[in-house]
Amino acid sequence: MKNIFLLGMPSSGKSTLGKQLAKRLDFQFVDTDDLIENQETTTVSDIFQYKGEDYFRLVENKILRGIQPNQKLIVATGGGMPCFHSGIDFIKANGISIFLNVEPEDLLKRIQKSDANNRPLINKTTSQEELLANIKKRYEDRFQYYKQADIQIDGSIDVDQILWLLDEIV
Repeated sequence: MKNIFLLGMPSSGKSTLGKQLAKRLDFQFVDTDDLIENQETTTVSDIFQYKGEDYFRLVENKILRGIQPNQKLIVATGGGMPCFHSGIDFIKANGISIFLNVEPEDLLKRIQKSDANNRPLINKTTSQEELLANIKKRYEDRFQYYKQADIQIDGSIDVDQILWLLDEIV
């Protein structure tokens, strides 16, 4: 069975839904940020801070292209993964892609509720207005890639609905 790639902005629910989906389909769940951190033996935030975004995107691309097709994987991609180094083309050629579309205002709420500080391009210390403007800008920049996914769903959809949609295209 083809791998399933989950695309979307940070805090769109890729990891949460991915784990649920993997359990229901008897697939293995992988988060590409975790793979990067294991390979680099440091956090994504530290990679951005000390080596820069260009270096991160190269490592991210190498991780993506190391994912073998038809391994029964649910892959939670980093938010920018489809947008650099023809990532969306690789994803579409090697699995089923699902875009979890969450509106920027809802992303802001999720980010503010999260204790995680692993969003290197989203500075939680800025004002709410600046943070929302940053999220909106990234969303607009990335949407052209995300919308190429095989399936586009509202970020509030549940696993049963995703399974039904997958049945329709498989």
